[in-house]
Amino acid sequence: MDSCQRQNRSGDFELNSDFLSNMPSEIITKILVKLPIDEAVRTSILSSKWKYSWILIPDLVFRGVITESTVDKVLLVHQGPILKFELDCPHASKKAINRWLLILSHNDLKDLSLCFDSPTRCKVPMSLFSCHKLEHLELYVCSIYAPQYFQGLKLLQTLKLCSCDLVGITIEKFVLGCPLLETLELFHFGECGCLTIRAPNLKRLGFNGTFTDLLLETPKLISASIFLNNMPHGYPDSVPANDGCKSKLLRTISALSNIEELKIGSQFCEYLASGPIPEKLPVTFHHLKKLSIHLNGRTKVVETALCIFRNAPNLKTLGVFVPSQIVWEEQRITSIPFLKKLEVVVILGFADTASLLAFSKFIFSTTPRLEKLVIDREDINTLNLDDRMESLMEVVSLPRLSSKAEIVLDESSKY
Repeated sequence: MDSCQRQNRSGDFELNSDFLSNMPSEIITKILVKLPIDEAVRTSILSSKWKYSWILIPDLVFRGVITESTVDKVLLVHQGPILKFELDCPHASKKAINRWLLILSHNDLKDLSLCFDSPTRCKVPMSLFSCHKLEHLELYVCSIYAPQYFQGLKLLQTLKLCSCDLVGITIEKFVLGCPLLETLELFHFGECGCLTIRAPNLKRLGFNGTFTDLLLETPKLISASIFLNNMPHGYPDSVPANDGCKSKLLRTISALSNIEELKIGSQFCEYLASGPIPEKLPVTFHHLKKLSIHLNGRTKVVETALCIFRNAPNLKTLGVFVPSQIVWEEQRITSIPFLKKLEVVVILGFADTASLLAFSKFIFSTTPRLEKLVIDREDINTLNLDDRMESLMEVVSLPRLSSKAEIVLDESSKY
């Protein structure tokens, strides 16, 4: 290596040796907010400029084996606003959570996530509701204590509750106190009688749990996913809803006039089918492009699905569990209008190979614009090798109305 090359490399080293110290503060902050807090603290050894940079980051993320004293120390030395606080740990005491929330309520907090993994729910105290600037709230495995005079969270846009219960307040009142709410997700939500959601700006709803009745007043809802746990005694046909309407389908589905994407679990189908099935719904789902529905073959459940199908003329993607009892060639099914526009059909599961073949034949013969018939790879793999090959060969050999139609083995969850 000549002297000129050695000189150039020496100059490069001198230039790079102080690269971290000369990095602009805003770039350092952008790097630090991407790291969990323990890793952010370790960057203090990089240079003198990095030593205290972590105490200014607006996003605090605690994950893994975190002690209450660790969180206390970080909050004690932190300077500036705290816009995001995320804690993912096994457990925390009500006293500690209260202490942290009181500090955070004075720091312009906008995004709060508390995720616990404990046999008993962690208690989230009333100080939660003193964080008036919250826009996003996620709570997992918690008991949430509301003040007697609940004033709401006026700026909240996203609320996600998983394995949580509410003390001193109903979910209806909670949601009413959040007028800007756009996203609501309730998972593993315990029995609450009538689940009432009144939210004028709600756009996305996800529910997995138990209720005996449902009332939605959500005029802007565009996406909904509703899955119910098994009801021990089912849903009686003759019991009218709280507002006197006996048709649960008529009342519930009619509230979804602007829906674009809808996922309906098998037990929710049973709920919708538990009252009278109207000949025609008062609304047409012009905006509904994607529908996922789990059919069990029971006559009233099938009639419920057909009622929805007939009122969704622009559907492009249909996901369906295929039971064995449905006769797919019946005229009442082939006359469904959306079949002419359907592009993707996803088979979420099938009762047996005969039902898979019958449904595939029906779809191929009635959908001139079909592009994909997706069969879940895991469902096919449950068959023995000979049955698997025979079933796939039979499906592949079926004639198709659409020249673009192809068969795809994939995970149905992708669609």
